[in-house]
Amino acid sequence: MDNNTSSIEYEILGYKVKLREGDDTELLSPDQVVELVTNESNKIMQRAPHLERGQVALLVALQMAQEKLVLDNQYHTELTDLKEKAGKALDLIEEVTPTTM
Repeated sequence: MDNNTSSIEYEILGYKVKLREGDDTELLSPDQVVELVTNESNKIMQRAPHLERGQVALLVALQMAQEKLVLDNQYHTELTDLKEKAGKALDLIEEVTPTTM
């Protein structure tokens, strides 16, 4: 991002943070990210109101890291399966296609 990109200040768990607005090619806006973090923080605070905000932030980070790792693993597994199936399909096509010389 260039220096002309504006930033917006958000407050999450009492912490102030400035996030830059992305351009139109970004998949997610800062608003969406902050909303997700806020929602997850609120869920944790409702279940465990005795936790300090730093502990809540850490639990949110751990939860999101776990979700990301699960998605990464699923992606790699599905990609490997897709490559394997594509290879088998290509082998079948080559078996039934007469070779021309």
